[in-house]
Amino acid sequence: MGLFKTLPREQISNLDSLPFLDRSLIDYSKYHKFIGHAGVQNSMSIQATRGCPYRCFFCDIFKINKKHYRRSVENIFMEVCALASRMGVKKIEFIDDNFNVNKGDFKAFFKLVLKHKLKLTFFFPTGLRGDLLDKDSIDLMVEAGTIGINLALEHPSLRIQKIMKKELNIEKLHQNLSYITEKYPSVILTLNAMHGFPTETESEAYQTLDFINSIHWVHFPYLHNVIIFPGTGLETFALENGIKKEDIDKSVNLSYHEYPTTLPFSKEFTEHIRISFLRDYILNKKRLNDILPYQFKQFTREELDQKYNGYFPSKSMTLEKLLKISHIDNLRISPRKQDTISYVSKRQFPKAKYALKLLLLDLTAFSSIEKDKYNVFEPPIGLMYLLSYLNRRFGIMIEGRICKPQIDFTNEKELLNIIKNFQPHVIGIRGMTVYKDIFYKTIEQIRNENGTVPIVTGGPYPTTSYEEVLNSSTVDVVVIGEGEKTFAELIESIIMNDNKLPDVEQLKSINGIAFNIKEE
Repeated sequence: MGLFKTLPREQISNLDSLPFLDRSLIDYSKYHKFIGHAGVQNSMSIQATRGCPYRCFFCDIFKINKKHYRRSVENIFMEVCALASRMGVKKIEFIDDNFNVNKGDFKAFFKLVLKHKLKLTFFFPTGLRGDLLDKDSIDLMVEAGTIGINLALEHPSLRIQKIMKKELNIEKLHQNLSYITEKYPSVILTLNAMHGFPTETESEAYQTLDFINSIHWVHFPYLHNVIIFPGTGLETFALENGIKKEDIDKSVNLSYHEYPTTLPFSKEFTEHIRISFLRDYILNKKRLNDILPYQFKQFTREELDQKYNGYFPSKSMTLEKLLKISHIDNLRISPRKQDTISYVSKRQFPKAKYALKLLLLDLTAFSSIEKDKYNVFEPPIGLMYLLSYLNRRFGIMIEGRICKPQIDFTNEKELLNIIKNFQPHVIGIRGMTVYKDIFYKTIEQIRNENGTVPIVTGGPYPTTSYEEVLNSSTVDVVVIGEGEKTFAELIESIIMNDNKLPDVEQLKSINGIAFNIKEE
C-alpha cells in the first residue's frame, strides 16, 4: 500500500462564481439555540474571502496558505440584503480575519450599507488585522452598524512578531485600540493575545500584560496559552528550539486555557500570569462598572454568562457570580432580551430513484456539549458551501444531507442509526486538529459498520495531515484543496461508476486529492 497525491488543483479565484450559501440545507432554529462565534444567538455568518495574504508560522505554508481572494463588494452586499429581507436577519457576522486587507473594498461595503439605510448590526469575531485600520475606516464601520470587533495581537514583542512572521505594527494597533475604546466605548472590542511562544521570556510575558493593561477598556481580552499544531511553521520552530515532538503531539487536544508541556515557563509562572490578568484587568471593579452597562445593551444574560464563563472554564461562572466576587452591587440595568428571526424551512429536494446519496458529517465538535472544550457552536458553514455547490451542479442526481454533533446526534449509536437509515453511497467527513481523537474513533466505528462505503475527508486537520490520516487505512480519499470543485469531480466519477469509488487510474486524474494505492 502506498500513498499517492495528485497534482494540486488551481485555486478558485472568482469567488463570485460560487453560489450563495443555501441556508435551507440545515435547520437553523436548532443551531440558534446555541451561542455562535460572535457571542450572540440568531446571527448569520458570511464568508467574504479565501486564502491568506500573510505567511505567519501558525499555518503550514505549503498546505494552507494560498493566494488571498475576495468576493466583490456587490456580491457580498447582495447576500447581506438577501438575509435581511428574506429572513429578517438583524445580526451579521463575518468569519474572515482578512476582511479589511483591501481597505478600499472594506470601506466600499459599509458605504453601501449606509447608502441603502440597512438597519443591521455587524460582528467581526475572528480577528481583523488591527494595524490596517485607521480612524476613517473605524468611524465608517461603526456608523454602518458594527458593534463587535475582534482584533488579533498574539504578542506585543517585536522579536516574537518577527519570529512568527506576522510583523504587526504594534504601535499602530495600540493607537487603533485606544481610539475605539475612547470614542466608541459601546463597541464590544475583543483582543486576542497569546502566552507561551517557544523562546518567549518572562519579561516578554509581562510585556503582554502591560500592553493589555494600557488599554481602557477592552471588553473581552483573551490570553490564550500557545498550542503548537503539527505540520505548521510553529512546530518547525518549536522543534528547532528543543521542544519534543511527543510533547507537541500531546498538547494538540488541549484547550487554550490548559497547560501544555510545550510552554517555555513553569506551570507556576503561567498561573501567576493568568491570575494577574484576571485579577488586575478582567475583575477590575472600575472596568466592570464602566463596560457592563454597554454589554447589557448588546447581550442577553445567557450570552454574558457564556462570555465570562470563558475566563473561568472550570468554575461555571455566571454574571451574578462575577458581580458578587467583584463586589459590584449598584448595577440595576438588565441584559437585553433575545432577538427573533424568521427561519428558512429546510428544503425538501426532489429525489431521483437512482440518486447518489451523500452524507456529510461535521466532526469539529464533540457529540456531547458537556465534553466540548469550546463554548461557541456554529452551523457547518464549510459543508453547506460544499453541498450548495454540488446541488447546483448535479441537481437531482445527488441527495445530500448534512449532520453535526449536538444537533443531529449526541452519541455514536445515534450516528450509526442515521447512516443505517439513510444508506449513503458516500460519506464525507470534515475534521479539526483539536478533535482528531474523536475524528479517528468515529471513522473507525463507521468503517466497522459500513465496510464498503467510500469515506472521504477534508477540513483543517485532514487537509494538513493527509499522510497521517491515510495511514489509518479507514479513509479512502482526502480532499486537499478547493473543496467544491475537487469533491464535485470526485462525486461525478463515483456517479459514472455506478455510485462506487472509481479505480486507481481514474482517481489519479482528479487534481487535489490524496489516497492509498492498495497492493493486489
